[in-house]
Amino acid sequence: MVNRRLLFIGALIAIIFGGAIFWLSFVSGAEPPVEVLAAREDIYAGTRINDIPDDVLARIPMSGDELLLSSYLTEPVWLQIQSAGGVVVKDIYQYEAVPLSALASDGNPRAVDIPRLGLTDPDLVVVSLTNVSVPSGIRIGDLVDLVVAVENVQEQAFTIVQPQVVDFLDEPVTDDLGTAPLITPTPTPTPTPTPVPQTYPLAKVIVMNAKVAAVTREASFASGGDSIVLGEITGVDVIIPREAQEFVMMSDTAGALGLSLLSPMVEEDDESGPTLGAEFQDLLDLFDADREELLDSE
Repeated sequence: MVNRRLLFIGALIAIIFGGAIFWLSFVSGAEPPVEVLAAREDIYAGTRINDIPDDVLARIPMSGDELLLSSYLTEPVWLQIQSAGGVVVKDIYQYEAVPLSALASDGNPRAVDIPRLGLTDPDLVVVSLTNVSVPSGIRIGDLVDLVVAVENVQEQAFTIVQPQVVDFLDEPVTDDLGTAPLITPTPTPTPTPTPVPQTYPLAKVIVMNAKVAAVTREASFASGGDSIVLGEITGVDVIIPREAQEFVMMSDTAGALGLSLLSPMVEEDDESGPTLGAEFQDLLDLFDADREELLDSE
């Protein structure tokens, strides 16, 4: 009777342990492998995305954590990269799983973390602004306008170098060449600068529809020391036309630059023309026009 009881208890313990092992192995175990794309042959930097045949890439299973797997090319991501176009920026070797960091394309999801992967247009650059006024809720991927506001400009003193009249020396010439007429040099007229009256302050949108590539904030540890608290924005990286970078950096250095957060309904490729800008006289004209209209309506 005792042996049967011990046998029953042993069988029950074995069933419990077996069930626990089954649960740990199949229920809470590693995630099933994910199919990623690997190169059947070497793909060199500079190769256009549209020039890569589909049969050059093979599907292979890969296991690992979510962060690791998200850094490699999958078939759905490859389809959107093919649609957007782009270029290979790093050599991909045979049998290597294709890292997303090797592909520069507007369709690459890693472009949010690595801005240069989204710079498929050679006329675009990323600039870092550290002295700019920004909305507190700005995020990566937002579209913004860059506005410069000038309060006043100090008068600059320029030294104008007066032109000099050069006297030419008469040199003897042979008789068969004849005597060339002497040309009397005329002095170069001194240009007289015409001052352009300007009313300050003034403001001007210098870049429209720029995309935010990164946002830097102050970071400090909480009182318990187990978490990080993000504070004020200390810097913003934006993607702008290359031709505008000098004006943008000059405005940021002078502390006269601001970012205006645009609606998500604004298209990134919206080709709105340049603005007229605004100066103090425009504000006075608006004041007078509105005042006159309201007085006439009474």
